[in-house]
Amino acid sequence: MATTLRTDHLLAEERRLLIVDWTRKDGRLDAGMAAKKLSVATETVRRDLDVLERRGVLRRVHGGAIALERFTREYTIPERENIHPDAKRRIAETASRYLPQEGSVFVDGGTTTEQLAPYLRNRPKLQVVTNNLRLVTAIGDSGTKVHVLAGSVRPTTLSSIGPRTVEDLRDLNAVAAFIGANGVSADLKITAFDNDEAVVKRQMIRNAEEAILLADNSKFGATYHATFAGAADIDRVVSDVDTASEYVQRLTAADVEVVLA
Repeated sequence: MATTLRTDHLLAEERRLLIVDWTRKDGRLDAGMAAKKLSVATETVRRDLDVLERRGVLRRVHGGAIALERFTREYTIPERENIHPDAKRRIAETASRYLPQEGSVFVDGGTTTEQLAPYLRNRPKLQVVTNNLRLVTAIGDSGTKVHVLAGSVRPTTLSSIGPRTVEDLRDLNAVAAFIGANGVSADLKITAFDNDEAVVKRQMIRNAEEAILLADNSKFGATYHATFAGAADIDRVVSDVDTASEYVQRLTAADVEVVLA
């Protein structure tokens, strides 16, 4: 007969092993939610997180923890596709409401922005300017005009990057830019794993009338190497309902519209 794991009488080390497993599985851990699952006080989980951070197995952030591997390596495309796929689809569906009927839009690389593909097909009055090669293959055979940005292909994201990409963007303008990110820090720095990708994102934001960030809940509380924007650079954030309320409040206080899918 299968047995159900009781978490109310776990030893401290057993509890910490569960915390590490949950953090690695989801990429981040909310201390309050973990406390409910473990039937302990939130302060107990916070003390566990302090212990685990000293051991070097995770990193403490406001409200919980982030898996340490998120700061030392970049997820592959298949791995990213399996992180909150339903949330990414909802985010893209919601973000599609802000697509103009005509004109030009920038669409950044990434597995979340890629979910815009069904809403970008067969839009003859719309031109999509993108460095996302997977998006190009998804909409290139439709009635939508597509401009593929020049540059070197980055294998991890299948995006074109580098000086040629930025140069190609320099004289292009868009009604809106749909941007992805690897992380949004507690002080609302919006970051990417790779500096060359960050430069492209920055140029897209600079040349668009409106900048829209697409980010699922796992991106909040993480900080990566290259900062490409702050709250002042973004007009709207489209995320999912599981995004921590503290980030919604901070973004709103910074005059950024937040839409939860």
